[in-house]
Formats: sequence, C-alpha cells, structure tokens
Amino acid sequence: STTYSLPAGKAAVFMISERAQIVLRVYPLVSGEVSNLIYALEQLESVSCCECDVTRGVVRVDGAASDGELIRALEGLGKRATVVTHTRGVANFSPKPLTPSSRSLKVQLFMKLLRRQVGCCSQ
Repeated sequence: STTYSLPAGKAAVFMISERAQIVLRVYPLVSGEVSNLIYALEQLESVSCCECDVTRGVVRVDGAASDGELIRALEGLGKRATVVTHTRGVANFSPKPLTPSSRSLKVQLFMKLLRRQVGCCSQ
C-alpha cells in the first residue's frame, strides 16, 4: 500500500467534539495528482491534515470539515468522492501519521507481549 501525506502548513485548534476523521473514496486517484489534492483539501480552514492511499483510492481527512465541503473541494479538482466513514469526537486524534519506525516499534512491543502471554500460559 502506498501512502502519501503532507503536513498541514497551519496551526489548527479544534474542540474535541468538532474533530472528525473522514474517509472518502475518490475516483480517479492518481499518484501524480496527490500533492495537488492534499494541498487543495488542506487549504480548507477546517482541515487539520489529510493523507492519500492511492492503492486503495482512499483519502483520510482529520479536522472539522463537513462532508459537503470536502466533496465540493474534490469535485473542483475533477474528482468524484463518496464518504466511507465519518467519525466525530475522536479522542485519539493525531494530526501526524505514524512513521514506519513507530509502526515497527508497536509491532515489536505487541510481539513481546504476545510471547509473554504464551510463556505465561504454557507453564
């Protein structure tokens, strides 16, 4: 899976109840257009950050933008979009996606805990 992301160039503060993680399926989603797409979405005042998964044709947006705002911005780029999920009040909000090193660290920790569990139960 190929994931592209750009950090938001602006500071944004939202109340926890205003935050949302919105996943949109975007047609067509081409890797050469990703930076323009991310830039257009992050120009919306209520968008904190977004990332694109070109392989799956999915865009994930964090912020307080409405579905309509996001769809209109994407239509302005000649894209069709449908909302897959929309979650308001996300408590575990992280404007920066996990880096490959933090992902591998979490996997290593999980495996260590799993080995402990197996060792505990086998005695």
